[in-house]
Amino acid sequence: MAAKATWTRRQRALLWLLCSAQFVLIVDVVVVNIAVPSIRSELDVPVGFLQLTSVAYTVAFGSLMIVAGRAGDLFGRRKLLIAGLVVFTAMSLLCGLAQEGWQLFAARAGQGVGAAMISPSAMALLVGAFREGELRNRALGIWTAVASAGAIAGQLIGGVVTEYIGWRGIFLINVPIGALVVLAALRLLPGSKRRTSDEPTERLDVPGAILLAATLGGASVLLADISGGKSWLTTTGLLVLGLLALGLVMAERRAPDPVLPGRLLARRNVAVANLVLMLNASATTSALYFTTLTMQTEMGYGPLQTGLGFAPITLIVLLISPKVGALVERVGARRFLLVGSLVAAAGLLLMVFTASGTGNYWSGILPGLALVAAGNGLSYAPTVSLATAVPEAEHGRASGLINTAQELGSAAGLAVLASIAALGALGSLGNYSLGYLAAAGAALVAGVLTFATPEPTPSTPLEEESATPLAAREGDRTEKT
Repeated sequence: MAAKATWTRRQRALLWLLCSAQFVLIVDVVVVNIAVPSIRSELDVPVGFLQLTSVAYTVAFGSLMIVAGRAGDLFGRRKLLIAGLVVFTAMSLLCGLAQEGWQLFAARAGQGVGAAMISPSAMALLVGAFREGELRNRALGIWTAVASAGAIAGQLIGGVVTEYIGWRGIFLINVPIGALVVLAALRLLPGSKRRTSDEPTERLDVPGAILLAATLGGASVLLADISGGKSWLTTTGLLVLGLLALGLVMAERRAPDPVLPGRLLARRNVAVANLVLMLNASATTSALYFTTLTMQTEMGYGPLQTGLGFAPITLIVLLISPKVGALVERVGARRFLLVGSLVAAAGLLLMVFTASGTGNYWSGILPGLALVAAGNGLSYAPTVSLATAVPEAEHGRASGLINTAQELGSAAGLAVLASIAALGALGSLGNYSLGYLAAAGAALVAGVLTFATPEPTPSTPLEEESATPLAAREGDRTEKT
């Protein structure tokens, strides 16, 4: 029997550094949910603008990741990640010091810019640091466990910090953490050589980058405001978005090195994995949102109790996802995707009947959310593994794309499913039953899509380069100085 592959000490330290950075970014997507009432009270933010507390971050984060991923491919992932950490940390400080609503919204958008610089570069560095196969899948299992847990733990952290420190604490806590991660990154991340004069010069597709960011940002804003009720604004937004998308397609067809090349989306493993993640992210994000509102407005739980209610869910993800990552190569990514999507759908269907103001946490919330968490733990690592099974030179773009799919899926799901939930209750069921039912439908569709998902071939010519560890390769990365 062959000896089990093991990580080096440096690889292990690098893994936890990158996972820590990603955890903070994902936590900040949802951490403000429980703090919104406190923010509204202290800053006197009108109800109609409260959603900007979340939207400003997610729009900037989601719309810039593909562009940032490509910039990392061209100019150095280490440099971009460290710059992003500095931006994110500085903007977190400004969030915590905000005295007006507009100041908070602007700083949240700045946080999103920093997060977009960090996330795709961090994932690309992680994928490149481990050889394709068991080592990489195990690392991705831990990465996805930390990321999934961050989405759920944000509720817990937001509740605890808001209860004992206040809403400003959820931003200020990022400052010392960010400073420590910057210092660790400077020490652990490999440097890169200067470009020599005889090496070809690659340029970022600036027009394509601007149009892509504008298109994705416009889509995020439109989705976030889809339930606003102003049909003329929605129609105008769709028209503008269509023009942006058309301009993007035309610009990318003429670009010698487009920021989002068709060859990437033409890879079936990449396309299907991104669609599956969008659907599962929409279902999970909406379920967390509905559950938070149900516990606070219908069941009478406070911020701390609501936050603590998500602690066992976080533990489930942390326990399952790393084990799945280690088994992907033997069992197959497609099987895990199918089972995970079906388990999550079962949990959401259960919550249609149990998550209501007449129930309680132990019987109405925990069983369904536990299944949702288990489904995420089973499916997330295989999804990322499929989406990043590309040549090394494309790791940044592929990482940016899968992260963008998650953010847009979350935004779209929350907008559409919240609108569906608002249509009313199903008879004597809870106020969000229609929303849970629609989320279950999204997870079921994700499960069906897995039948179109190919298992990645480990040694195709395009992917041979990705088998070289980052430590032996990063020094050759071309970089502008």
